[in-house]
Amino acid sequence: MEVKEIGQPKTKAEITELLSDNGLSCIPITYYGCDGLFVPFEDCVNCDCSSGIPVTTCNKDICIVYPHEIVYIAIEGRKSVMYLTDRKLETYHPIEHWKTVLDEKSFAQPHYSYIVNLNYVAEVSKEFVKVRYGDKEELVYTSSRKIGAFKKAVSEFCEK
Repeated sequence: MEVKEIGQPKTKAEITELLSDNGLSCIPITYYGCDGLFVPFEDCVNCDCSSGIPVTTCNKDICIVYPHEIVYIAIEGRKSVMYLTDRKLETYHPIEHWKTVLDEKSFAQPHYSYIVNLNYVAEVSKEFVKVRYGDKEELVYTSSRKIGAFKKAVSEFCEK
């Protein structure tokens, strides 16, 4: 019996072909090279995954996270920590990755180390943003450079 070595797909074309071969051609691909793979599900027609974001955790598990579950994301050390409504996940993705993945109408940055889901904003001050979910409240720091744009994003979000 001959053993055939199969390499990890590296290009968008190879990944698209692999998904197609496995009956998953409905999923459009955006490939981020060495940082990994992001598969946006919003255009998915044949599967039940309308808004899930695949997230690779620090221990290499892959979880599907829905944007409404994300309360905020914080950069802690060399990791992104996703604070979700029911748990937290640690990933190695930089903040720039999350800025491209998340909808800018629902998420904004009050500080260079944080991205906040505007659905959970309870209060905004010069020093912090108070986020409230369930019976929990947490404080997220703000920066003087980002607070103006953040307040504008909150205002536009509330007008919807």
